[in-house]
Amino acid sequence: MGDAFEYGKYVKVPGRLPEPLNGMAKAGLYKEEQKILQGFLHSKAEQKIDYYNRRIAEMKSKYDMDFSSFQNRIYLRTTEVELEEWNDFVLWGSYVKAYRYWAQFC
Repeated sequence: MGDAFEYGKYVKVPGRLPEPLNGMAKAGLYKEEQKILQGFLHSKAEQKIDYYNRRIAEMKSKYDMDFSSFQNRIYLRTTEVELEEWNDFVLWGSYVKAYRYWAQFC
């Protein structure tokens, strides 16, 4: 029957731990684990998309234009760009990039 193994702090059970009878049982567990991980990733992606969508909306509201228009405004400006606008441009660009990245998982 094999050696006894300890289960928790107080119980000793004689024998070995049960093993799957065939490869199908192992594959079934693997598929369930994959479904769980995919669900977790999908949920996390939705949270991230919501977060970046709110940040993008804040920038749209602040400058009353979308990112591509703001990008053109920065690139086509003949005078020096203000530091706050430049910082917002960099942030807004990173929000758009992150949004696109997480959107691929939904």
